Amino acid sequence: LIHRSSSGLPVIIHCSAKMNLTGDRTHRSMVKMLTITLVAFMTLFGLLANSYHPRSRERFRFNKFYLAYAMLWTIGFSTVYGRQIYKEYSQGQINLKDAITLYSYMNITVAVINYVTQMMMSDHVAKMMSRVPFFQTLKTLRLDSRSLYTSISLAMIKTIAFPLILEVAFILQQRRTHPEISLIWTLYRLFPLVISNLLNNCYFGAMVVVKEMLKALNRQLEAQQQEVNLLQREDQLKLTTAYYRMQRFCSLADELDKLASRYKVIYFHAGKYLTPMSLSMILSLICHLLGITVGFYSIYYSIADAMIAGKAFDGLGALISTVFLTISLSEITMLTHLCNNLLVATKRSVLILQEMNLKHADCRYRESVHAFTLLVTVTKYKIKPLGLYELDMQLISNVFSAVASFLIVLVQADLSQRFRMH
Repeated sequence: LIHRSSSGLPVIIHCSAKMNLTGDRTHRSMVKMLTITLVAFMTLFGLLANSYHPRSRERFRFNKFYLAYAMLWTIGFSTVYGRQIYKEYSQGQINLKDAITLYSYMNITVAVINYVTQMMMSDHVAKMMSRVPFFQTLKTLRLDSRSLYTSISLAMIKTIAFPLILEVAFILQQRRTHPEISLIWTLYRLFPLVISNLLNNCYFGAMVVVKEMLKALNRQLEAQQQEVNLLQREDQLKLTTAYYRMQRFCSLADELDKLASRYKVIYFHAGKYLTPMSLSMILSLICHLLGITVGFYSIYYSIADAMIAGKAFDGLGALISTVFLTISLSEITMLTHLCNNLLVATKRSVLILQEMNLKHADCRYRESVHAFTLLVTVTKYKIKPLGLYELDMQLISNVFSAVASFLIVLVQADLSQRFRMH
């Protein structure tokens, strides 16, 4: 600000404007920044072979230069880590009882498969990303600040905090087994875990925003439901004329039709976005399932060695295994809760529509409500990668059941061998 002093000279006064963190523009800028960051990382690591053209109708286009770059990444990654696995196998250094080693090998395999599949689907991914009216739909909805920041915080924990925790676990293991090797080797071991989970983190981040968009749409539905039910109360019927109610119901019907079209866009493109991520998601879930199983088995093995064989208890090894199985459990739990929240949000839309009082409503508004209800009911939202199984809260119980079954077999086999030797 410029202020004139008593002498007539201009004096510049600095004042800081507080950023409005609850505004829609801030929300859109934050989501846009996170989207650009994810696309940049995928392009940098060779998982996206498409160029971006902001002023073109097809914003994402298949690019041969980026494809060649992705091929170099695929060949280099497969050669470097494949050579390491072959060297350890030929020297007999592979220990399948080590949870960290097995977890690393599985993630290397998943990362190579991700590289190959993303190259094969480059053109399909470009067309899919170009047709998504993501930011146009986002502009029409008012997101809740607290819920959005909480969801983004969870996504940041999954994307940044988990790899940092795994890096600490790698450092602890290397300090114990190979203290003479440089700590850079731990980053070399961490890199496949980051690459194998990058596509899943992209899907997680996208579904976080989709969840917030569905919640915002439901809030608009709830506001309209309250107004509709208020208009049909006995006292309001006496205060308002039939013409006013008809005019108001027509306006509300137009708004409801717009909400229905936005719901259809969100539902359709959320399902399309799952297609290129399905195989990676399934392989990642299998990795986490085996990682949890081997982690629990490693802890059991340390306890059994101490109690039965009389060896010293490997507390540090058990701690490292606990870290890895905890990360795997957290990954599955966070994905399951997110998918379940999406399903709850779609069911909430149906409940709001069913709670609308249509006794004295205009016929035009009744048609809009029935059409929206039919849309939500018929297009029952499901997250089912490759059509194998649905991601909901039941997945957690299924994972624990599978882990328990595997552990019973492994523990019984190990105990039989131990008692036979004694």
